[in-house]
Amino acid sequence: MSKQANSIAVNSFDLNHNNYHLLRPSFAEAIVNPFLVGLHLAEVDSSNTYKFHTNKKILEIAAGTGKFTKNLVENGWDNSGDVKDNLIIVEPSAGMLESFKNNFPQIKSENTYQASSYHIPLEDNSVDSVIIAQGFHWFADSTSLKEINRVLKPSGTFGLIWNADYPTRSQAAETENVDFINGGTIYFDQLGIADSSPVGVFSRFFDKQPWSKKVCELIYTYDKDVPQYRKGDWREALSDNQEYFRKISQELFLLYDTLIPRKDVYKYWETRSYITNLSSEEKSKIKHRVEEILENNVVPESVPYESSGDKRLLKPMATHAVVLHVK
Repeated sequence: MSKQANSIAVNSFDLNHNNYHLLRPSFAEAIVNPFLVGLHLAEVDSSNTYKFHTNKKILEIAAGTGKFTKNLVENGWDNSGDVKDNLIIVEPSAGMLESFKNNFPQIKSENTYQASSYHIPLEDNSVDSVIIAQGFHWFADSTSLKEINRVLKPSGTFGLIWNADYPTRSQAAETENVDFINGGTIYFDQLGIADSSPVGVFSRFFDKQPWSKKVCELIYTYDKDVPQYRKGDWREALSDNQEYFRKISQELFLLYDTLIPRKDVYKYWETRSYITNLSSEEKSKIKHRVEEILENNVVPESVPYESSGDKRLLKPMATHAVVLHVK
C-alpha cells in the first residue's frame, strides 16, 4: 500500500484552517529573502537590494493557508506576467486548500493540487526549487525525499522553514554555515551569539519570558504520537545515508519578539493538531491550566501594550530555515 499524508494532520487542519490562518505567525522577509538567495531563487547586491528570479519555477508542498506563500507572491511568484506557471501548490488538506484559494485567487486553479509529498502530480525534472514551510516533519522520510527529488531539476534546491517557540534538538545545527538574524528582539545583544551553540542561544532567548516557556512545556505534554519540528526526526531523514540530497548547506535563524493578546494564548496553541483532536472537556482543562500559568508567571514588563483592557504579552519567537541541494 502506498504512503498517504498523515491522517491526524489532514483531519485537524480540515477543522482548524480558519484559526490556523488567523493565529499562526507569518514569515518575515528578514529571513525569507536570504533564504531565497540560498535556494538560488534570488540575489542581493552590496546595498542589500534583492532581485528575485521569478522565471524559476517553485513547488510549495503543504502550503496550508499560504502563510509562507504570501512572501512568494509579493516577490513575483504570482502566476502573472510572462511567467504564468512559476508557482505550483500542493496541499493534502481540503480545508487548508479552501482557505488558500480564498487568500490567493491569482494562483491559477490548474497550478493548485490537493495532493501530498508522496504523489506529486508533476513531471520529472520540472521545478527549480521545492519549499516546505512548517510541514516537513509530517512526511520526513525516504519516500517523500525520493518523490521531491524526482520533480526537481538536477540543479534544483530544497528549502525547509519553520517558526518555533521553544529550544529543541532541531536547533542543533550541524553545518558550519549558520547565520543569526535579529528580527527585532530586544534580547539579541544579551544572547552571546558569537560564543555559543545555537541550542544555547535559543535556551537563553526563550528563558526571557517564563510564561511562554511554561505554556510550551504544558502543551508539549500532550504531543506524544505525532511528528513535530521540535522532535528533530527530520534531521535524521536528511542524514548522509539518504541518496537524494546533499547534506544541509546553510541554516538561518531569525530571532524576534511578537505581541500576543493574552486572550489568544490558548487559542494559538489550540491550532496544534494534537490539541485540535482532543475532546472539548480536555481542551477546557488545558485552557484553565494555561490561564493559571499566565496568572502566576506574567510580570508587569511583559505587558508593553494595552488597549481597551486587551493585554498583549511579549512572546519570544524564532524562525529556522534550511537549504539543501540535489545530490
